[in-house]
Amino acid sequence: MALRVGIVGYGEAGRLHAAHLSRAGAQVVGFVTRREIDCGFPRYVSVESMLPHVDAVTVAVPNRLHASVCLKAVRAGKAVLVEKPMALHERELEELEEALARVPVPLSVGFRLRWNPKLRALRDQLDAPHRIRCVYRLGIERLAAGKPWTRKASESGGAFFTLGVHALDLARWLARSRGEPLDDLRASAERRDGSADFPLVVELSGRLPGGAHLIAGADLREDAPFRLELEVNSSSVETNPDEREDTDAEYGAMMNAFVHRALAGRIDSEEQAELFRVHRDLICARSLAESP
Repeated sequence: MALRVGIVGYGEAGRLHAAHLSRAGAQVVGFVTRREIDCGFPRYVSVESMLPHVDAVTVAVPNRLHASVCLKAVRAGKAVLVEKPMALHERELEELEEALARVPVPLSVGFRLRWNPKLRALRDQLDAPHRIRCVYRLGIERLAAGKPWTRKASESGGAFFTLGVHALDLARWLARSRGEPLDDLRASAERRDGSADFPLVVELSGRLPGGAHLIAGADLREDAPFRLELEVNSSSVETNPDEREDTDAEYGAMMNAFVHRALAGRIDSEEQAELFRVHRDLICARSLAESP
């Protein structure tokens, strides 16, 4: 029987979810959205009204809503894939952990760069790297096109949680970390220009217990096109994904894996620990960078 999936949000990401879930063999039950839609799928007015009709949920709404929607799905016993970031605050992470302890379900976060073929090939080639630096660049004017909420720290989480979350997850994933906290965590934030109410250039660094030095950054200045700057052991790596051409491959593989995991009810506790650790590192880094 096909996995029945409900999608929360009908923006660009939500529509991508629908297309790739269908290709992965899932049955898209409908969308939760305030918009009037004419796409052949039912519209639900609330998450609560949709939950009885689905086996799994994907979350594609503004960042500040991710944790609360994810929490509702988990408490209802539904497998869930939530777009990054999973949460913006420690309290939200604690609530999710408590819910997962009571109702264990498969949980995935939309770190689509993990599914980029070039980056997966790179990871297979790495053997205990001692230094990984990853910087995600995308100008705020491009990022915020059609999404004005991304300019507000209270709704997006700021640069650490819009782009930095991808960079840190990618660095940790390449180093094959499994939930270990970063030692000697340091962070900085700079470059304000009025286009957003948060600094546009941020960076954090720390060391995994095994000794690998990780550096992750985000740069949202001006109208810069997407670029992923990646260095391993102080050497630049030519694996820059093409944002347009690779999106289908990344989303396709990510959604296919989610559907299979949800159907099997497979829970990877180590991976879930890693997802929570990435967000805790970011919360700590944001706090450090904001300290006088």
